[in-house]
Amino acid sequence: MQFLFGLFFFLFFRISSWLCSVPMWATLILHFTVGLPIYWFWLTLAVWILAGVIRYLLIGFARWGGSYETPHRENKNPYSASNSDIFKK
Repeated sequence: MQFLFGLFFFLFFRISSWLCSVPMWATLILHFTVGLPIYWFWLTLAVWILAGVIRYLLIGFARWGGSYETPHRENKNPYSASNSDIFKK
């Protein structure tokens, strides 16, 4: 389940990068060459900005969620080097 969750976020971040601005520029070029209505450009611009804002919020949320410290626990493993008398010499 964690793999799919990570894959979803990786794909979302990849899609919402600068490569996603290509449709915006294409609609602007089509507006001046073919006569496509300008609201298509504004719509693609709004979607691209919204994807960037959501990306920023998700990164901030992930950073906020992992910012707590784990309390120190005593090592109770009898086979570890710190508890062995062989390595204390």
